[in-house]
Parts: sequence; structure tokens; C-alpha cells
Amino acid sequence: MRILMVSDLHYSSEPFHGINQSKVFSSLYKIVGEEKPDLLLSAGDFGDGATLEMFRPITEACYFLTIYGNHDNVELIGALRNTDGSPCWLQDGAKRVYEGLAIAGISGNIAMTKRKPHHKTVEEVEAIISKYSQTGKLNILITHEVPEHPVLSRNDRILGHKTFNSAMGKLKPELYLCGHVHIPSMIVRFDVTTLLCLDSSTKHAEYAVVEYKDGRFTGPEIRKMFE
Repeated sequence: MRILMVSDLHYSSEPFHGINQSKVFSSLYKIVGEEKPDLLLSAGDFGDGATLEMFRPITEACYFLTIYGNHDNVELIGALRNTDGSPCWLQDGAKRVYEGLAIAGISGNIAMTKRKPHHKTVEEVEAIISKYSQTGKLNILITHEVPEHPVLSRNDRILGHKTFNSAMGKLKPELYLCGHVHIPSMIVRFDVTTLLCLDSSTKHAEYAVVEYKDGRFTGPEIRKMFE
């Protein structure tokens, strides 16, 4: 099985943080056509301006699973469907199995108090982690925010939240996909987990490819969407 992973396309018809993001979906269609994945996974932030029609070329080309981030139309993500009618959204606490792979997601980001649809409190995230911990082996975990690690930093400030370190320790996924921080994409090893922190926006334009065969992952490899 060929798996393609992205995060934070941040589509917008207007410049986002001074960068033209209007062609990110076209770039995604291009790499889906070139890589021909069986499964596309996303850590969210497609952009508040994304529409249902923008996802149709994706779901027609491969099976698609995603969470939502803090720059998403939450209702839209919940409405997305694969061609077999199954939801594309990895609903919090509901582990999904695709072709033998157990996949789980935690949407949104942590806020001290819950203010917007994408915000979660630490307690809410911990409850989701606890629910997943009772469901057996997990191959892939997807969150929008990143765990804390010295290499996941900007201007000497370590990014992320320790709650997601707890998620890794308790759930022990083989692969962990995240985004949100818009630093150059990287692969980080955490004990038994391989973490992929991706930025697929125009700023870094990166994605990852992973192969899964006979119960084992090969890769991952980070690639450029365009030069």
C-alpha cells in the first residue's frame, strides 16, 4: 500500500501571511496523480475557503482520511465522503481500520479555554487519548498540533504541547503525522514512533510518502510538491 501524507495546505484566494496559497490544491492534485497513492492522510488546515468540489478529485483518485485543524471549515470536513460513502473525517475517539491499518486522529488544537469549534481543552484531549488506549494496537496517529521536542522549534522556542507526548507514550503508534507549526518538514524518532511534521503550504511545499507491505512500513520519505 502506498500512503501519501500532507498537512497545512492553507488554501486561500487571498494571500495568507503574505504568501499566495491559491494554487495549493492544484499542486496536491498533481502529486496525487504522480504518486498514485492508495491512501491519502492529512493533519488538517486545508483552509477556511476550501470547498466540497476541491476535494472531489482527491476522493476519486484514492481513499482519503483527515482531521481538521484550526484553519478549516469544520462542517465541511465532517461532510466529506469517500466514493464508498465512508466519512473522510477521522472522528475523535473513533479508530478506523483501512486495509489492516489502524488509524486514529485528534482534530483541532489545544486552548486554555474552549472558545471555537476547533479548540479543545487539555482534559478533552486526554479523554480522547484514554479512549484510544482501550482499543488495542494503533499503527498511525494524526494530530494537528505537535508534541514537544527540541528540534520542533522556531527562533529557539520549542513548539508543541506535552499532551501529545503523552499520546505517543500511551498509544505507541508506529507513525505519527502532525503539522500546524509551519517549520521545514522533518522526520523525528520518538522511541517506537516515527513522527512526520509536515508543511505542505506554499511556504515549504512538502509532503511524505510511505509504503506499507506485509505488516511493515518502508520510509517515510519527504518530497517537494514543486520547486
